[in-house]
Amino acid sequence: MLGFKLFERTGGRLVPTNEAGVLLTLVGRVYRQLDELGEAVDRLTKGDGGLFRLGCTGSPGRCLVPRAVAQMRTALPQLNFQVDVLLIDQIIDYLLFQRGECVVSVFPVRHPLVTCKPIIKGSIVALVPEKHGLAKKKEVTVRELAREPLISFEPNTPHGAMVSRLFEKERLTARVDFLVRHIETAIGLVANGVGIALVDEFSAAEPWRLPISIVRVKNSPPLSLHLSWSKDIVRSQFFKRFEASLMRSLDRKI
Repeated sequence: MLGFKLFERTGGRLVPTNEAGVLLTLVGRVYRQLDELGEAVDRLTKGDGGLFRLGCTGSPGRCLVPRAVAQMRTALPQLNFQVDVLLIDQIIDYLLFQRGECVVSVFPVRHPLVTCKPIIKGSIVALVPEKHGLAKKKEVTVRELAREPLISFEPNTPHGAMVSRLFEKERLTARVDFLVRHIETAIGLVANGVGIALVDEFSAAEPWRLPISIVRVKNSPPLSLHLSWSKDIVRSQFFKRFEASLMRSLDRKI
């Protein structure tokens, strides 16, 4: 088939020809390159030296996202992560300029160039100081909450609007004594006994060693956790693994 010999028989032995020597050198290079290709594929599969960057808002960033990242880290110990906690007005630019692959939020991201998928439904819960009279209850009514000093979020934020809808539905007015911007601030105020905070249940999905009870709110309006990404990106294997890890972490939601 080649049109030339690869070996000559000399003294009962097969001796490679010069042409065979040239081909052997080339074949050796091919095998080395195949080995390098296999190693590169292995590094990509394991995330060796890679970086997976994602964003989240404060509530899922408190426990659900760290839980999912921890699961990924166990499976991919060589993969690096960057988790960016974002404000509402930062999310669109974060996705469209591809600063990160995805964002996890407790409200939908509405933009024609963004895919936003609700992944699980939730509700509002009340964070109650441990020594408060409502702390032992499994469920609290809006009427009971209307008599208490509340810790809430600014009305123009998704959380603040959510609390407003809760009280408007019952034709009651919330007594908001403390306005905060971050979930951690609300948790700290409750732990110090100054009032009750109304938050999404995703932010309370991980138990903490603080004097706080988590009480469900009767007739809470539904809310969802969302996963968003730019329509212009091709989702990486790490993105898909993160989504799977996030879904598994939600199985442990309160």
